[in-house]
Amino acid sequence: MVEKTSRHIERYGTAFFIICVAVVAWQCFVVALDTHLGGMGQMFRQWHVVAVSVANALLLLSPYWLLPRRWRWLVWIPLILLTVWSLAQVCYCRAYDDLMPWQSLTLTENVNRTLMGSTIALLRWQDLLIVLPLLMLVALHLFGGYGTQESSRMKPFLTTIAAASLMALVGYIVPGQNYEKRFLHNFSNREYFAQNGLIPYGVFSLYDAVFNSHEVTDDEHADIMRFLEEECQQYTDNRFSAGNRPNLVLIIVESLHTWPIGMVVDGREVTPVLNRLLAGDSVIYAPHVLFQTSHGHSSDAHFMYNTGLLPLRDGVVAVHHGDGPYPSLARALSGYDCREVICTPGVNWNQNVTAHTYGFDMLYTRDDLTDALNQHGNIDDAALTDFAAHLLPSLRQPFFLEMVTMTMHAPYNGGKVRSSWITHSDTLNAEARNYLNCVNVTDSCLGAFINDLHRQGLAENTILAIVSDHTQIYYNRIVGRSDYEFEPDDWGIPMIIAGVDTTLRYDAVIGQIDVYPTLLDVMGANAYPW
Repeated sequence: MVEKTSRHIERYGTAFFIICVAVVAWQCFVVALDTHLGGMGQMFRQWHVVAVSVANALLLLSPYWLLPRRWRWLVWIPLILLTVWSLAQVCYCRAYDDLMPWQSLTLTENVNRTLMGSTIALLRWQDLLIVLPLLMLVALHLFGGYGTQESSRMKPFLTTIAAASLMALVGYIVPGQNYEKRFLHNFSNREYFAQNGLIPYGVFSLYDAVFNSHEVTDDEHADIMRFLEEECQQYTDNRFSAGNRPNLVLIIVESLHTWPIGMVVDGREVTPVLNRLLAGDSVIYAPHVLFQTSHGHSSDAHFMYNTGLLPLRDGVVAVHHGDGPYPSLARALSGYDCREVICTPGVNWNQNVTAHTYGFDMLYTRDDLTDALNQHGNIDDAALTDFAAHLLPSLRQPFFLEMVTMTMHAPYNGGKVRSSWITHSDTLNAEARNYLNCVNVTDSCLGAFINDLHRQGLAENTILAIVSDHTQIYYNRIVGRSDYEFEPDDWGIPMIIAGVDTTLRYDAVIGQIDVYPTLLDVMGANAYPW
């Protein structure tokens, strides 16, 4: 009787382990599908990814068999951590189009109400596929008593390793694979994870985070300087220069697409201020700017616009290498009074450090905007533009003023800003109404600031540049087309430079990296090396 009961418990214990493996493999498979392989519709076409996921799950949980019975509760630690990690990764990929690098896990200073709200907005009902298996396993364990046996350890451990090896063989032996490329991580994190699974991705990422400093050696620095001196001719095209050392106001607008500009909802313009600006003379307009941000997202855009350099492929350059030194627009404008105004706390994206790295004499943060926020009902962009307008008289000319907006940051929930005819329109879905309503609010705030420039007699000698940090909501979602029906005009962010000595609309695709030299050009600062 005792022997029969022991076998019964052992079978239940084995079943519990197999279910744990299934949960881990399923979560890895869902992450791969959601982030790289085209979603759940591709499930039955990705058997090699299933095999790789199972192999990684078996290997990850194999130490379970080596633990004494009283320590086998430790299996819940990787199960819970993996569930949280999987949810975080699918949300992160929806915003950043890649898996979160390990370095970003330490950016606790960026955890705030805005970030949490954006993360919640990224969740989908399908994400229950990640959480439910773990919850079902918890119920199974509580009511079934699995995993409580004390049996042979090495035999099931070796069996698990053998099974992992077999599944790895099935998963990795795929015709046409370049294995050197597959394991050396020459592509995105999400592709590497889908190709190789959790453990190789984790090992490579952890090694990269701990041992690869990304520091430039003396020899590499010498090679760079030689290349710059021998291969890169100095850019000297000053044909768009305004001359006479004009003031510069650079406004980096959160999540501004090109497609809302000129859009009409129920007979009224969404962006009347930007429309009037573009209808006038002395404006350079590039509607098809390709966003080139990486894991730094908004901070990567700030980095490119201020330094003329591309960001890192992995990691957040503004945080991990925030102290520079870098060439910068502010330093190119020698002798200018350089100020930056942001809507967020200075610790966000390390802006307390990067403001000085980029050459600004003064940074004004959310703490400085308290009175303006109270006056404008906590509408970030209204407070920002009002504060900046009151700052103008104190600036020594010529000045460079950089402003970073926030109102158009996701999520686009009802009630985020004041209601308007847009929020009551029945021609748009809720997400589109709320996004366009935020666009309309920010547009009116820009209009108020432009009016202040004119009122204070500064508009005639000020170049106004309006750019966007990155994309957010593509036009195909506004009109109800799927991502598989994506069209070129669905994406794209604008570059608008007003107050120059020419009128130009440039319809070819340019990159965010092109904004910096364009600003050097119109400001007559091409003598500054970049």
